[in-house]
Amino acid sequence: MNRNVIVCVTALLFGIAGCRRASQSEPRPREEAREEKGQEEAKHEQLPSIVKLPNDVQRAAHVASAPAKRRRLAATVELNGQIVPDPDRIALLGARVPGRVERVLVREGDSVRAGQLIAVVTSHELAKLRAAHAAAVSRARASRANASRLRALAKDGLGSEQEAMTAEAEAAAAEGEREVQARGIRAAGAPLDGKGDPSLLELVAPIAGQVVQRDAVPGQVVDPSHTVVTVADLAHVFFQAQLFEKDLAQLADGAAAEVRLNGYPGVIFRARVARIASQIDAQSRTLTARLALLEPTSRVRLGLYGTARVSLQRDEEQEHIVVPLSAVTDVGDRKVVFVQHEDGAFQVHDVKLGATAGGDVAVLSGLDDGERVVVSGVHTLKSAVLKSTMAEEGE
Repeated sequence: MNRNVIVCVTALLFGIAGCRRASQSEPRPREEAREEKGQEEAKHEQLPSIVKLPNDVQRAAHVASAPAKRRRLAATVELNGQIVPDPDRIALLGARVPGRVERVLVREGDSVRAGQLIAVVTSHELAKLRAAHAAAVSRARASRANASRLRALAKDGLGSEQEAMTAEAEAAAAEGEREVQARGIRAAGAPLDGKGDPSLLELVAPIAGQVVQRDAVPGQVVDPSHTVVTVADLAHVFFQAQLFEKDLAQLADGAAAEVRLNGYPGVIFRARVARIASQIDAQSRTLTARLALLEPTSRVRLGLYGTARVSLQRDEEQEHIVVPLSAVTDVGDRKVVFVQHEDGAFQVHDVKLGATAGGDVAVLSGLDDGERVVVSGVHTLKSAVLKSTMAEEGE
């Protein structure tokens, strides 16, 4: 073989070996990124396990603890439904006589008080009713004056008793007609006096609440079937759910429930069964169950869909460590509770949760029976943990 060829082949082999060693000694960019990411995640997972708060801070935050107890959690049934208004706390405002909208003084979402002016409508029909009432008032007044005059004459022997009796009957009839005309105006939802304009009709809110719907603009013609504004008291609403007949025997009025709305997936609204319908729907074989929210907030909106877990009249067979839902909080993607020790310190415990019912949750792991768990002021302890974590990262 030619000597030059041998030299070239040897150089080529040494070059390939050098490249392999270089590739093995230098980490790949993707592996470097993966290692840095793992180190960063490990760094964030290292939360302080012990938290201490001064006594004055604990008092201000209303920190309180209660022992975790092993017991059977109430069995639950899950119902689908939506938020509906309390039928006794909703008002549909509209003109009870045909008319034209002059002004609308509120918008959707506005809070209103009872007796507040909502809209102004002018109505030719109302003007006619008031004109008829005014005429009836005049006739009744004149008839009564005439009857009084004739009665005085008859008493003095200067007039006929029959004429006096006839005049009194006519006065009573005129006064009756006046009352009929007055009732017609009141039925239209208007006072007897139109404040200078007999066609003026003012719509006022009969209850305090929030404007949930407005369906009128100035100049719009309305009739008694048209709802101008809907006002609902959102401090008292129901979660209306469908209950299958197979679960009816296990559900009772007043049963505790937890409502989760699709719009607020991380929030639990406590509720109680307020009413169960008396008739089953023939098509779906379900009954309507209304659950009253015990602590409504301004976030609740009519029509929000969600699910409710209602406690049944029987308990689960298996016992678990049970704590209030208020004791559990999220730290990153972890569920934790704070356990209070005798020295006043609070220890972070990672927990695995099970079923919930009636404001309580089963803890499958992470707690022992009898350990004192913080049930109030949890947010303050969580803030202390996160604050100390950020301080360490800053160092």
